[in-house]
Amino acid sequence: MTARVLGVCDGSVDREQVWAALERVEDPELPLSIADLGLIRRLDIDGGRVRVGLTYTSLACPCNEMIREDAEAALAAVPGVAAAIVEEVLEPWSRADVTPEGLALLRAVAVV
Repeated sequence: MTARVLGVCDGSVDREQVWAALERVEDPELPLSIADLGLIRRLDIDGGRVRVGLTYTSLACPCNEMIREDAEAALAAVPGVAAAIVEEVLEPWSRADVTPEGLALLRAVAVV
């Protein structure tokens, strides 16, 4: 997990499983997960309730709703998760938010 993701976890749901679920959610336009793109801004776990703060590469992107729905579905599939809430966080996104692994993948497909 990247250090910039803030949040709490009470131990009832495995944080690593939650993070792994988010790493499987891909941006429809780029060959990267929302985690590698640096779109996850907050991750809180309280009981079976998981709350994620999610920003987007562009607020005008027509795929934003799909990304949010995919993240909610991925979280709901994690054992112990009773409620999955994905909230929009209106924070600017930049290339600096992409993980080193994500940048390597983008370079491999000549996107950057």
